[in-house]
Amino acid sequence: MKTLIGNLIIILAFSCSVFSQNNLDKVTNAMEPLHFMLGTWEGDAWTMTREGRVESRIKEHIYCKTDCNIMVAEGLGTKTDAETNETVVVHEAFGVMYVDPETKKLMLRAYKDNKISISEIDIISDKVIRWKMEIPNQGTVRFTSDYSKDNTWVEIGEFSRDGENWMQFLGMELTKIAD
Repeated sequence: MKTLIGNLIIILAFSCSVFSQNNLDKVTNAMEPLHFMLGTWEGDAWTMTREGRVESRIKEHIYCKTDCNIMVAEGLGTKTDAETNETVVVHEAFGVMYVDPETKKLMLRAYKDNKISISEIDIISDKVIRWKMEIPNQGTVRFTSDYSKDNTWVEIGEFSRDGENWMQFLGMELTKIAD
């Protein structure tokens, strides 16, 4: 019995070390295809709401974590309240970009207004990306970000009920202020 238990312990220890070897392969720079996004950005944006067009000032910070295997995007949009002259937050978002380990696709997990969305990031052309989200029983929202002009980030947000006809509801142009 002692021999059986001893053999089981040896097999278990060997199995653990063999299987743990797969986790030792260090991956770095998985997000290299999106490095053009890195930096601190500022600029102006507009959004169509039920009340009409809302202008805002946007700050975005995009940076790497975990040996650049993920990228983090933090965004804050503010406007000045016409009545109180106070700064009001109109947009606060947080996103994590990563490579899905199973599909090897670039993904975005975004957090905004107490909601979470997961979207595939498509590289449309050099320094132009797009991601979209399905809104149940309403349609699709997609965002296209263009970084092809030096130190400039232009983004549009569009909505479609049928996936063919798109209506723009957001426009943004930011300038890179720091790497």
